[in-house]
Amino acid sequence: MNVVLLVIDSLRACSLSERDGAPPVTPFMQRLNAETVWFNRAYASECWTLPSHCSLFTGLLPSQHGAHFQTMSYANPAPTIAELLSSAGYHTEVVTRNFIFDGAIPGITRGFRQNTRLLSDRRGPNPFALLIALAKPRVRRHINRTGFFHPFHKANRRFLATFARAMMPADGRTLEHTLERMHRHRRDGTRYFIFCNLYDVHAPYPPTPTSILRPFWSLSGCLENLMLPLTMASLGAHTYLRPDFHLPEWSRHMLLGRYHRAIELMDAMLADFYTAARGSGLLDDTLLVVTSDHGEAFGNHGLYLHDASVYNTHLHVPLWIHHPQYPPAVVNDVVSTRDLFGLIRAVTHRTDLSETLLGPNYRAEHCVALAEHFYYPHLDSIHPRYKQNIATAIAYSDKVILRRRGVERYDLRQDADEVAPASGSLADFEAACRRTGVSATATSAAIGHLRRWCDAQEYAHR
Repeated sequence: MNVVLLVIDSLRACSLSERDGAPPVTPFMQRLNAETVWFNRAYASECWTLPSHCSLFTGLLPSQHGAHFQTMSYANPAPTIAELLSSAGYHTEVVTRNFIFDGAIPGITRGFRQNTRLLSDRRGPNPFALLIALAKPRVRRHINRTGFFHPFHKANRRFLATFARAMMPADGRTLEHTLERMHRHRRDGTRYFIFCNLYDVHAPYPPTPTSILRPFWSLSGCLENLMLPLTMASLGAHTYLRPDFHLPEWSRHMLLGRYHRAIELMDAMLADFYTAARGSGLLDDTLLVVTSDHGEAFGNHGLYLHDASVYNTHLHVPLWIHHPQYPPAVVNDVVSTRDLFGLIRAVTHRTDLSETLLGPNYRAEHCVALAEHFYYPHLDSIHPRYKQNIATAIAYSDKVILRRRGVERYDLRQDADEVAPASGSLADFEAACRRTGVSATATSAAIGHLRRWCDAQEYAHR
């Protein structure tokens, strides 16, 4: 069986529900709820792209695979799913314009035989995109002394222009390329694993299919276009992690509106892709996974973008799975996206799928989602709250977060937005798991991991 993995970068689950106030209009994603196996309680393993994807590719937590802000590489000998499938004779390809996957970060694209980067058809300098690109500290460090990216970028005079161009929406091209590849491999009789990181829902949240700008013919569009570089410059510099940061409500509202519009545009592109793939029979022998790597914050807990968080606004992500032999279903169990590694391996190796997240018994024994965050070490003058590694566990309605100062507990039934933490201990969380029917296996595994985490970080946990 073939595999197509579509990861919609930065798409949070709460924006697809009424909990987000006025959610975007997403008829296709609502259709997926009814036509696939829909996991409505899926959680990522980290709050940003590199570690979350590495968990998906390896089945490991960030503390196990080691690819996060403090290393910026994947050096673990554990094989990636692309390596396993490439060794089994699959064509393996990554398709994206996201620089995380351009080969500069060591190890993250191990096993992919082909790396395809499709940029916008629009050429020439875009001053707004250049300003936003320059607002990113990692870009400025690159210009001065390589910094965030690989040394070969320093020698490339077009790097900044290319980086800015990569912000322009182009996921329509990505999905068209993927569809063409699926047709070609069908004709050639080649098994394939295609991974697409779809980037149009990522900041700066393009509000049109071809530009990061609103049309200039309206006063509100002109004002937004003028304010966008200033707002993104503020957020791109991670200033929201500093004490006393404040973003005007108008700017926050603007960003959320752009985000929802970008989701609506993504919904339409995915509908075209899915309809074409299904209509031509390409999904008859293909596992299609549509998910996200992390969510996005718009002032939630004082945070913006995706950083310094294990809150559900960043961890709770959509997950839809189409398998030709599995009927549509709604799954309310807690699952982790890192379990997609085991599913893809089982599907392509033709082993028992009951031992994957498609199996109810497997989900019952793995019904606690674990996640971690390793803080970004290159920022000065940030709040001490954000300069620490943190971990969390989610089990049904109970959640625990481990910080240096101790344990925070949340009852997600009463406090879905996680605004009223209660004090407690890991023992209290363990007792709550047992009261709510979490299996002994899942409880023991989660508590064991959390205690080891506390010991490694020298955090109090009793």
